[in-house]
Amino acid sequence: MSTQAHTAALEFATEVYKAVDSMDEQRLASFLTEKCTFVYANSDPVIGRANAAASSKRFLDLLAAIKHELLEVWGLDDVIVSRIRVTYTRKDGSTLTIPAATIWRVSDRKIDQYRIYVDIGPLFPH
Repeated sequence: MSTQAHTAALEFATEVYKAVDSMDEQRLASFLTEKCTFVYANSDPVIGRANAAASSKRFLDLLAAIKHELLEVWGLDDVIVSRIRVTYTRKDGSTLTIPAATIWRVSDRKIDQYRIYVDIGPLFPH
């Protein structure tokens, strides 16, 4: 991967994770195509920017805060892959940090396919 492609992928990923960490689903939605596919963990795919934003809001409403630490990012053609560490702050103030990965297919600086690979089982134990 060229230095320029890596820098562009890193900058884009940093912007997207800042949007997610803001917990403003509309800020995240601004990075999505109108007909994007959004898949979180083992949930069913959600189709469309508005539906992805609503799905994100439902999940974020369960949390007090979220913070992504970008560990590695790779950009190849129209795909950006990132390895991250996510710290979730629950409503009771307790935190959980877990590893995750995302794969995005990007078109004109908009995410058309957004796939998040994470095990959130420990986040809300039964």
